[in-house]
Amino acid sequence: MSWLDDVLKASRLIKSGGFVAVTHGGTAHADDTVAAALLKRHGAEAVYRLNTVDEILEVGGGVVLADIGDAFRGKLPERYAVLDHHGVSDPSEEPSSVVQVMYAVGARPAPLVATLIHFLDLFDRYGPGAKRWAGPYGNSLNNGLTKYFSDFHGVVKDEKFLDLVAEAVYARLEVDLPAFHEAFKLAERLPYADAAERFPRTFQNLRLMLSAARDPVAAAATKEAYETGFGVDFGAYAVLAVPELEPYVLKGLEKYFGDAAKAVELVTSGRYSLLRGDAAVAVAVEDNIPPAPLWNALLDTGVLSNEPAIIVVRDRRTKGAYTVWRPDRYASVIDLRRLKGDAVVFKHVTGFMAVVKASTAEEAAEYALRQL
Repeated sequence: MSWLDDVLKASRLIKSGGFVAVTHGGTAHADDTVAAALLKRHGAEAVYRLNTVDEILEVGGGVVLADIGDAFRGKLPERYAVLDHHGVSDPSEEPSSVVQVMYAVGARPAPLVATLIHFLDLFDRYGPGAKRWAGPYGNSLNNGLTKYFSDFHGVVKDEKFLDLVAEAVYARLEVDLPAFHEAFKLAERLPYADAAERFPRTFQNLRLMLSAARDPVAAAATKEAYETGFGVDFGAYAVLAVPELEPYVLKGLEKYFGDAAKAVELVTSGRYSLLRGDAAVAVAVEDNIPPAPLWNALLDTGVLSNEPAIIVVRDRRTKGAYTVWRPDRYASVIDLRRLKGDAVVFKHVTGFMAVVKASTAEEAAEYALRQL
């Protein structure tokens, strides 16, 4: 059964009506956020964010799963349609879930939106490395959309947010790339300008956003933008096309950069463990915090320099488990697909992250270091 068969099954289920949508909980990404909004617009009676097969099996009626389900599709009855791209060995084998959902609902966005979703798809599948193909496009205000959506677990009660995101997908606003500087002015309303000067790597995206508020094309073409994957994205278009989305995206950005501030506080207070293995150094923390700002805070404070490293933090989606993450710059020397054993819950097909069950962050770090 190919992913296109899954799309056809989902399409039939959607057309029959009376279905519900499910995406994963924990950290949200742009593909599952937009996918959830599209499924809501096209008739989903409810949208859920759930993580385990037991939770999902409790959802009644016809169910369309987006960005989750490949790992346990064999346990699902016929009333479930799975639009997930994590069961492949190569990210080129399937488009991300938002593209699969767009096919299933028959979405036909305008050219600019289609371009932005194309790059949303590539960044989701290939990570920041996709920037080398993306020119001025990348990931920026999507962080506000997804951070806002991340707060929900179980049924998503803020249906207005989903309606507005879907409205942006179908918008017909046509603007030139320089006009996106208006969207990035949102960054000027954030309270982290002083921190961005003191911790330039940790708040790198904020500095790029502030630069993009003046000239988004120039900001997206810098060396920093290519290192981080920064650029014009669907979120930036959404706040221009649907101004009602601004407060949602702003609130999400406040929380996104709040994580950066938390990373700085965690590192400067010494709440981490440093472990050294043959292939890499590991930094383990018991907090649930995104690993990228934590790694950048470790560089800003001189705890790490240029040595290959992995970051281990408490996983949001799986109880009793830890996320193991490696920066993209170390892709040639650290491949987390090498991790094996019953403790491994998940491995991303590109090898940049894995989820490992363990009693402590240090135990998860040691488990990973032994296999690298």
